[in-house]
Amino acid sequence: MSTTPRSRRPAPGTLPPAAPTPQELVVTPELAVLAALQHLIELVSLSLVASHPELASERSFLRPLDPQAVLADQLIQLGARLARATTRYRVAVIAALHRPDTDDLPF
Repeated sequence: MSTTPRSRRPAPGTLPPAAPTPQELVVTPELAVLAALQHLIELVSLSLVASHPELASERSFLRPLDPQAVLADQLIQLGARLARATTRYRVAVIAALHRPDTDDLPF
């Protein structure tokens, strides 16, 4: 369990990215599933905080979280890590799409 209090509201700029464009999906169809995954992660996090409102407030060492809330907190943390990884993957894939092709053959 994390010992540092943190807000469970999404920070500005951390919401799931816009859906991939049709042109991006033609070349990298996996971006559709990754976009859906990021939206699901956001929904799961919000629903877990709704189910365990104590996760949205500062932690008290005098009143520890119940076991379900601890597991919900872990899921939220792991979901955030997965969302960041999928964002980095999308950025790398899109950057690769816009790189000039260096395999030009002279003939």
